[in-house]
Parts: sequence; structure tokens; C-alpha cells
Amino acid sequence: MTPKPEERVSRSDIARLAGVGRAAVSNWERRHPDFPRPVLIEGDESFDRQAVMTWLNGRVIPRNALREGEAPGLTYGARFRQSRQARQERPPTPSQAVNIPPRQSEERLWAAFDGLRDNLAPERFNLLVLILVYARARDEEGWAAVERGQTDASRWAVQALHTLADPAVAPRWRDLPPGERGGLALAEIARAVDQLVRKLGAAETFRMLLGRLAEAQGNKAGEFYTPPSVTRALVDLMAPEAPLDVYDPACGAGELLAATVSRVREGNAATSSQVGGTALNTESLSLARMNLDLHEVDARLDSRAIEALCAPSPTRRFRYVISNPPFNIRNWCRDDPDSQSWRYGPPPRHNANFAWLQRVIDQLTPEGRAAVVMPNGAAFSENPRERTIRTGLVEDGCIEGLVSLPPNLFHSTAIGVTIWLLRHPPRRPHEIILIDATNMGRMTTRTQRVLADEEHRILSEIIEGWRQCRGTIGHDTLATIVQPDEVRRQNYNLNPRRYIVRPAARPIASDQSVAALRQELDRLHDEALTADAHVTDLLRRLRW
Repeated sequence: MTPKPEERVSRSDIARLAGVGRAAVSNWERRHPDFPRPVLIEGDESFDRQAVMTWLNGRVIPRNALREGEAPGLTYGARFRQSRQARQERPPTPSQAVNIPPRQSEERLWAAFDGLRDNLAPERFNLLVLILVYARARDEEGWAAVERGQTDASRWAVQALHTLADPAVAPRWRDLPPGERGGLALAEIARAVDQLVRKLGAAETFRMLLGRLAEAQGNKAGEFYTPPSVTRALVDLMAPEAPLDVYDPACGAGELLAATVSRVREGNAATSSQVGGTALNTESLSLARMNLDLHEVDARLDSRAIEALCAPSPTRRFRYVISNPPFNIRNWCRDDPDSQSWRYGPPPRHNANFAWLQRVIDQLTPEGRAAVVMPNGAAFSENPRERTIRTGLVEDGCIEGLVSLPPNLFHSTAIGVTIWLLRHPPRRPHEIILIDATNMGRMTTRTQRVLADEEHRILSEIIEGWRQCRGTIGHDTLATIVQPDEVRRQNYNLNPRRYIVRPAARPIASDQSVAALRQELDRLHDEALTADAHVTDLLRRLRW
């Protein structure tokens, strides 16, 4: 007999009712063989509520994790029961701030930051706010006590930072400013977070503030954040379908995984999802765990340093791999990469781009598909090792297509990027679709560009039409299909602009023949190759 809905709980429910972080539930499940096992019902994993409560009865809450009014010796099982009973009995508490515009709430956050300015850098302040967004969603009973006047908002915030934050980042809050000024600032921040969460929802608030964190971190933002335009393009072009089995080897704040799951749920809300990711540092891991939990995504996440990229590829394979790995990472391998570990040859030690591409391909199932962001230069680099790898990718049929995006899409860099659409190698060359979208988008600020909904639709339509063998009809100025022989003639240069012929914007002057323009283009190309070869030689001499 199928259990009734009220008899089942998800991992997120367990975390919320027990008053712990989502990571704590994962740790209980991983470290304790007697923790109740989940069952798959209608595509989702859930737990027997009574079994979980019984197990939690055997775990005493540590003194430093007790809430105001809780007596020492209280178990998580007792808190679980009390929280569940309170949720059933307590009607939703109306908020006086629910109609305050999000922009005004956000301004309150930055005004409150003045009270913490001497102790917290802007990027650390953003991390604090993100944790409080997560806490506001997962500790409804605790926040209700604030609204009833039973506890102070600053005390709730401090408790949340130490108990609901990921253990890896919780110690950062030991030096929060003491005294009245710091307490008032924390209380004001907590109330501003509450306003945003009520207005936008926790997941959307988290996404919005991730963007602010990316702005504050500047060049470091590329390590943990992919802007919405790039995220949507990656997911749309990969076109994931149920049942979902997806992995991100450089998962940042988990935004690509969350968007992939959301895309599949739009077509099948009850579909099961196997989601995994690897963060490159503990802060990204914490952000990803919170972000995915707020999207109700159960994911298996871990953290590994960039040097792990040099190790042999894991044996686990996935139907989909999606990623925006950090660009042009130097010294990603302590020694020169072992040639035996790489399907298409060892990447150069001074640049990890083709290490990422090869590892992604290694982790695809035979029917698998991937979408990966790369800097534009990866498509036409003349570095001998990179060109050798690119040659192997073409000859083995690993590349479905490349889509060049416009500049200024990222907070961390103004350069244009290219989405590589990859597949498990069929071991024979295939045609490749190339799309030049570098003229798309519009500037929304002095430094930031976004793609419009219609432009996303066009890109998806081109890729979908090609996959359904309809060619690129109607989009010849944006896309073309190239055969392996043509790529060989171009020395495996995969820059879409090299293959797509656009109509001239104005008539060519009589003294500028096509032949003369071609000669000038070839001369500039030769100069670029010479410069690239010179840089490569210098790097080789430096043993990079």
C-alpha cells in the first residue's frame, strides 16, 4: 500500500523540522547505516516520517545548537515533533513588509551593512546574507518566534549562521561584531531578508543575491557563478530530457544543475533526477548545497581542488554533463600531464581548457550529451597540444557543435565565450553545426549584456532543427553545417566566423576587391599565428 503523503518526508522536510542544515541530513544518511532508507514514490525519494522521528529520538541536540527556551538533553526527534505540530496548528503569519518592493528591501540590506563594515568585506557580507536567506526558508518556526517577539532577530541570525550554515563556512562567523551596533545591524539584515523571501521566494532571492555576490567578487566570480543568459543558453542547447542523470565537474553555486532540473521538471514534474557535482572550493560547495536545496533538488556534491583534474577520469558516467569551468587555469597539474591518462593527448600545463573538455567527454554515457563553456580561443588555438586534441575530437565525432556568444555576458570578464556541444565519441567523424551569435544581446548596464527571450528561442530552434535533420533553413546568416573535410582544410580551426558568410553591410568600394581583402585577412591571420607560436615557445622555455 502506498503511504499517505503526510506519512512521508523529504530530506528538505527533515532538515527544516529538525532545525538543521541540509548538509547535516546528508551526513546522517551517509555516516549512519541505521538511518532510514528512502523509497522512490512517483519519481521522488522520500522517507517514512515515523521511522525518521524514531531515529532522531536517539540524537541529543548539542548545547551550542539549542534554541532559546530548549532545555539541555532535548533530542532532534522531540524538536521534529514540536516543529511539525506547530506547523499544523499555526496559521500563516501575515507580514507587514510583504508589499515592500524588492529593490527597497535590497537597499535596506546594504544600509545595514554599514553596521558591519569594519568587520566584514563586501563579498563576505553577501555570503552572510545568502546563508540567512537559506535559514529563513528552512527555519520557519525559529523565524515565527522572532515575529511573535519570543526571540531577538539578531540572536536568530547568529544561531542560523552557526547551525544552518555548512560546517565548512560556519567558523567564519565567530568574529561577528559584538555589542549593540553589530546586533542591530544583524537584526536589520534578517528582517530585510525576510521581506525579500516573502516577496520573491527563497530560491529566487538566493539567485538574485548570487548576482550581487558575483558583482562584489569581480574576477573571482567566474569560480562560482554563471549569469542567467549563459545558464539558459547552456541548458536550452543541451536540451536535457527525463529521466535526468546530470553532473557538473565545476559546479560553482549549483545554478547550472538547478536550471537543468527545472527545465526537465517543466515537462515532467514527477520525474526522478540523479544530480551530482564537484565544487572547486568549500565556499562554492556551501553555496551549491544551499541553492540546490532551496530548489528542492537532492544532489550528491563534493569538493576537490583543481589539481584533481590531472588524475585519471572517474569511472562514473552520466547521461548529461553541463559546466562552466574556470577559464585558462595555469599550473593545474603539478607535473607535466601524463600522456597515458588522456584520450586525445595531454593538455598543456599552462592551460586547463582542453583538460576540462576531455574529462567531460570521458564522463558521458554512450548516449550522453554535454554543454560546456569555453573561451573563444579554444576553438582556434594554435598551441600544438591543443590543436592535436581538437583534431582528435573532430575525427572521433565528439563535437556536435559550437555556439559563439557575445562579449560582456560575464561579471568576471568581458571576453566572448563559446558553448561546446559534445557527445560520447562515436569513433568516426561527423558534421558539425557552427553558430555565430556574437551580435546578439543588449547592454543592460555599462558592463553587462543579456540575451533576449527571442534570441534564446532562435538558438534553440537552430539546434533542434539540426538535430532533427532539418538543416539550418532560415538561419543561414547565423549558422552553418560543416563537413569533416572542410574542417581538415581549415587545419581544424572551429571558429564559427571562419565558416559563416554574412551579406555585406554596404557595397565594397571599387578599389577593394574581394581578392585584396582575402589577402589582407590571410596576412593578419599569419601574424596572429606567428604571435601565438612565439608565446607558446616562451611558455615552453619557462616549462609552463
